[in-house]
Amino acid sequence: MNDVAAARLSRELTAALEKEPRVNLHQNPIHVSLDDGVVRLEGSVDGIIAKRVAMVTAHRIAGGVPVTDRLRVRSERRQEDGELSRQTVNTLELEPVFRDYGIREERRSRMETVRVRRGEVAGAMDVCVRDGIVTLAGAVESLSHRRLAEVLAWWTAGCEDVDNRLRVEPPERENDGELADAIRIVLEKDPWVRADQISIRVKDAAVTLAGYLPNAEEHRMAVQDAWYVPGVHEVIDEIQTWS
Repeated sequence: MNDVAAARLSRELTAALEKEPRVNLHQNPIHVSLDDGVVRLEGSVDGIIAKRVAMVTAHRIAGGVPVTDRLRVRSERRQEDGELSRQTVNTLELEPVFRDYGIREERRSRMETVRVRRGEVAGAMDVCVRDGIVTLAGAVESLSHRRLAEVLAWWTAGCEDVDNRLRVEPPERENDGELADAIRIVLEKDPWVRADQISIRVKDAAVTLAGYLPNAEEHRMAVQDAWYVPGVHEVIDEIQTWS
């Protein structure tokens, strides 16, 4: 890509982000650059929805040009990396889905075993935290487990980004049914959302949420939970509230 084409792509992407109200580029400036044929988004945003929507927009405008995500979600409860790491590991340890998984944590630049894997089939996860970014590595048994691990990391106070490097073994193909299952799991894990009141439909990674919830805050949290799930390209909100 020559300089003229790169400059045009950067302008088109910036213009598209400016028109997207969920991103609010004026309140949360995003730096768009194109180096060595790769589009890069950098900056801080208010929440996971802005981050996901910005990346979906970038992929749409860039076409086949690779896009690198360097966007951080601004945290009101920034923690030291060690504390963020301990809390992330503790959350993964307590999650019943991962009860047989081995877990290691990076401490003082060395990986230390927190829990040994139980059984030959179960996976293993490594947790590393640097500058508010949680990196997950290792192998998990399913796409749903990969997605759940990322969401749990996002839910840890102080997390500003998640670099999900978990492999699925054996590999699984992405599909709408599995994505819907993962969203259902995440909604059921959120104690503040009545998941049984929400229906989920997924088509081409676009998620439709419908049903009835008691108030606007629970409604907001349900929509946000769906966006936390990696692989979601859009959330169509058809939820109604009682009051």
